Amino acid sequence: MGSTLRDGLLPISKRGTHPETVGASVGEVFAAIAASATAAGFALDDGQRMVARRLAGLGAQIVEHEALAAEDAAPNPAADAAPVAAGVSDPDAAGVSEPEVAEADRPDASAAHATVPRGLYLWGPAGRGKSWLLDAFYGAVPVDRKLRVHFHSFFNELHSRIFANRGSETVFANAVRELIGDAKLLLFDEFHVHDPGHATLLTALLRYALDHGITVVATSNYRPQGLLPSPVYHHIFEPGIELIECELDVVELPGEVDYRRSRADAVERRGFATGSWVHVPSFPSTQVDGADDADGTVEQSSPAAGRAPDATRPAPAEATSLELGGRTFEVTAVRGRELWATFAELFVVQTSSLEFLQWARDFDTWHILDVPLLASVGRDPQQRFVNAVDVLVDYDIEAHFHADASFDEFVAAAAGRADAFRMVSRLHLLQR
Repeated sequence: MGSTLRDGLLPISKRGTHPETVGASVGEVFAAIAASATAAGFALDDGQRMVARRLAGLGAQIVEHEALAAEDAAPNPAADAAPVAAGVSDPDAAGVSEPEVAEADRPDASAAHATVPRGLYLWGPAGRGKSWLLDAFYGAVPVDRKLRVHFHSFFNELHSRIFANRGSETVFANAVRELIGDAKLLLFDEFHVHDPGHATLLTALLRYALDHGITVVATSNYRPQGLLPSPVYHHIFEPGIELIECELDVVELPGEVDYRRSRADAVERRGFATGSWVHVPSFPSTQVDGADDADGTVEQSSPAAGRAPDATRPAPAEATSLELGGRTFEVTAVRGRELWATFAELFVVQTSSLEFLQWARDFDTWHILDVPLLASVGRDPQQRFVNAVDVLVDYDIEAHFHADASFDEFVAAAAGRADAFRMVSRLHLLQR
């Protein structure tokens, strides 16, 4: 069975192969995806059914291609006995190095590569079920050489592997090989580009996949031309956009329904969905949640506040720090596997998804205090907050947001900001 990106890095369960997909016809793969929807308690809408059929067709092609590859790889005694032509040596035995993302690193366009199933780029609004369809597709296609990755986790690992391979003439190729192994189906969830550095790496990754016979299936909230939307940097990713549009089937998942919103009351209460949005109007830092107001009453601004575990705001004496990567991060408190930190402590300082990913592994519950309207902070803190929500949802971490504004006020003020539509869709999973 295929794997995710390193044990413990991506919390995507390894699904068992559906019995219906052993033959891997289009109909059987589609039936397996539909069965996953039924098991989850919902029916595919028209747009999702269209995408499921496209994925089923691709799945059947991948299974056929893998079967042919297995036949080609089977031992051939006659071929093994053939002498090596004079003057021809094994490049690996000779220690030939491969230039970085250069022609020598690119396999010949053999017949086998020419028949590699064409990948798919699936895009559409937040909450339409793209990630769910990707997971269902992963489980429905009975091949071993497959890998499902998520943007933040993958790129943090890629940076780490590039650093570990520094000094090699093939730094990037080595790093990618270490990460994806022998996978021939690469599923890339939440494909988005805001950073020029990521744009360069993504382009190289797409080129590597295409040159090495790897079928890529990606989901995104953006049409290809909408990636790296900054007019200052957009040109950097134009080569990557050209690869997507020329080498992958671009498919839109249409529809207006955001299922995170429409099914919020019916969602299974586990992980992130057990979290809450708690409206706590601004107060001095020395006051704790539940402290007496001036009129002698105890504030209980939201019924969700009562559901948060040990929801009393930590006293100043509980302040502590976290060490990570040679840096020190001040936080409000650590209570066992609960992290308490203000918006400023997490997002105004120069944190990144690297820290969020590690803390998602270290803490089962997060309390994010003093969440302001995003309009009141700069672009970088806004993007860090959006990235953190992505990580919390992907790792299914219980998170409680203690905010200056009500949920509706926060959502209304966030409209139009980078990636806010995805963040807002995900926040609708919270109790409030």
